[in-house]
Amino acid sequence: MTWTDFNEYNSDVQFQIGQRIQKLRIDKKIAAVDLAAVLDIHSNQMSRIENGRANCTVPQLYVISQILGCSVDYLLFGKQRLTISQEQADSIKGLIETFTK
Repeated sequence: MTWTDFNEYNSDVQFQIGQRIQKLRIDKKIAAVDLAAVLDIHSNQMSRIENGRANCTVPQLYVISQILGCSVDYLLFGKQRLTISQEQADSIKGLIETFTK
């Protein structure tokens, strides 16, 4: 990976982050005004964040990710980390060993 492989932060990225926050908030049936209250911001600011007209701070992203049950990676990049149990990992390892012998 080179320095030219990175995307710059722009209004499109800001909008996508806001839309992910809004979708998760709605899915969790959390009112925007309630999320704004936890973040100690006005509901208008919450609306601006969700519509891509304002940025979240790092502390806000930290709290939002906990409330919405997602990773900050997901909020920023739209990618969810795959988590598996130890039992699942052992099963996958067993399958790989079976088919690579």
